[in-house]
Amino acid sequence: MNCLEFRRLLLEDPQCADEALLAHEAECTECARFSSRARAREAALRHLLNAPEPPPELAERIRLTVRMERQAERRRPVWVAAAASVMLAVAVSMASLYEARSERTHMALAQSVVDHIEDEARHLHHPGPVPESRVEEVFARFGARLAGDIGQVNFAGECLMRNRTGIHLVVQGRQGPVTVFLMPDEHPRRVVPVRQDGFDGEILPTDWGSIAVVGQPGEPVEALAARVELSVRWGTRPPQAVVQREDTLPMLTGLTRL
Repeated sequence: MNCLEFRRLLLEDPQCADEALLAHEAECTECARFSSRARAREAALRHLLNAPEPPPELAERIRLTVRMERQAERRRPVWVAAAASVMLAVAVSMASLYEARSERTHMALAQSVVDHIEDEARHLHHPGPVPESRVEEVFARFGARLAGDIGQVNFAGECLMRNRTGIHLVVQGRQGPVTVFLMPDEHPRRVVPVRQDGFDGEILPTDWGSIAVVGQPGEPVEALAARVELSVRWGTRPPQAVVQREDTLPMLTGLTRL
């Protein structure tokens, strides 16, 4: 499969798991980066379609603006057109504030990922690989499983991430250890870059939440993020809480919320 065939097939179905497509993606860095962005855009669009509607007062103000504009076209008094302009400015300002708040949220999420990696830096030096049964056990706690190969896993555990628990992996990258966070119900609106304090990575939105993949500068994280997204089969989390498991209590003690 060449690059043109790969991109045509991916755009037709971003979730396609064709063997030839996956093989080309694993070999071609540029196509892996393209697929990561394509899947992220689709996940973001799906999330927006399912997102809650804007505040009722915002919708009403926009409808009022439209009505006033129509009245102005019918040669209504000048004050009507002025009022419509004011309301339009208010609507635009509110939309800008919403976008700015969303951007601040993305920046906070990226910073939280870096803070969590630094707080749990000892996991970057696990010799690995961990037994496959350990990886299966961690995923099973979320009713999930890893159905594909994402490379050598040196650490696998369940960690507190912001207000929820998620899966914390450290895999062997080309230039060193790469941290992978699987964060259920954490829905950024776009791919969020993570580039600070000697870290380079991205947070990829998915249907079930997001995947953070962070390594050293120059690490091809886009290809790994795409492999993880295709390999994870997410399910419903079992009812028991993580703090009920004795083997995970040390992992949660003293953790900074991600």
